[in-house]
Amino acid sequence: MKFGVFDQNDRSGLPLAEQYEKRLALAELYDRLGFHCFHMSEHHGTSLSMTPSPSLWMAALIQRTRRLKLCPLVYLLPTYHPARLFEEICMLDHLSGGRFEFGIGRGASPHELDALGIDSAKAAGMYAEAFETIRRCFDRTRSRRPASSGA
Repeated sequence: MKFGVFDQNDRSGLPLAEQYEKRLALAELYDRLGFHCFHMSEHHGTSLSMTPSPSLWMAALIQRTRRLKLCPLVYLLPTYHPARLFEEICMLDHLSGGRFEFGIGRGASPHELDALGIDSAKAAGMYAEAFETIRRCFDRTRSRRPASSGA
């Protein structure tokens, strides 16, 4: 059986620098204790999460952990340029030594998308377009890999 953690990193009342440091230390503890993965949410304009940039938070966690799988759930595709997000995902995968996993979604809260200036009524279409772009990026990357020598 494997155990993981899901962290919203909701507003604690601490100064943000202190809250971030305590959460990073907690992730280090999870890593030392042998937890399998660390999942996190992405929220905007709400106290549900003080880490609105999953990639930035994952990069910090990569530096502080060695075995823990790092899994943002979910990247809100309507808020990203898909080619840029693809590149960030690839970087995080390499920086983590393959410990990076991710999920994608369109966002469940119209309030959060609207707060970012994104028309929530168009979110489903934006999600579909971004998903297709990212899928094509992964397909191209796979097709350019050298064939295995079988050795």
